[in-house]
Amino acid sequence: MSAVQVYALRIDRELSSAERAALLEILPYSRRQRLIRTREDKQIQALCAYGALHLALTRQYDFYGFPPILIAEGGKPYFPDYPAIQFNLSHTDGAVVCALHATPVGVDLERNRPPADNILHYYHFTKGRDFWEMWVHREAIAKYHGRGFAALAHWDDALEQGVTCRPLALLDGYYAALATATPYPCVVHSVSLEEISDAAARR
Repeated sequence: MSAVQVYALRIDRELSSAERAALLEILPYSRRQRLIRTREDKQIQALCAYGALHLALTRQYDFYGFPPILIAEGGKPYFPDYPAIQFNLSHTDGAVVCALHATPVGVDLERNRPPADNILHYYHFTKGRDFWEMWVHREAIAKYHGRGFAALAHWDDALEQGVTCRPLALLDGYYAALATATPYPCVVHSVSLEEISDAAARR
């Protein structure tokens, strides 16, 4: 049974102009155009997420550069020419994660921060920890299915059927979860900005 490969990265400094240029250069044109229309802080997170995915592809599949990427109806990106390479990305303030496997995966990562009181009340929680554990669990499952935010706003317990979702201890100060069809083994790789930037520069 092959292991799910999970790449986790903490964004612990600013990207240099050369690093940013290298990471932008590896993106497919459509992804690059979409990225430059987003807020700068979100740009950096997304750049680093795709940088982590690129590094994973070089290590796991000897790819240098991205194959074509399409977006499914629910917003999930995929490689149409390589259906045996399934991936999912998540990014939040200061960190990103990507997961790869031969079968569908969903991953979510959230920075630990106090949820708004009305959010806790809505979900009937009193502790932020309980809320974030629930949130990453549900979002990983929704992303496994290729569902958008609407699935979280109107949760259907049927989405959990046939899915294994487990918490991941990736980075201090963050909550994460991984959803797969069955409880495949999981290998976590902690990588750095230098590693993703170097891999992009060597493309």
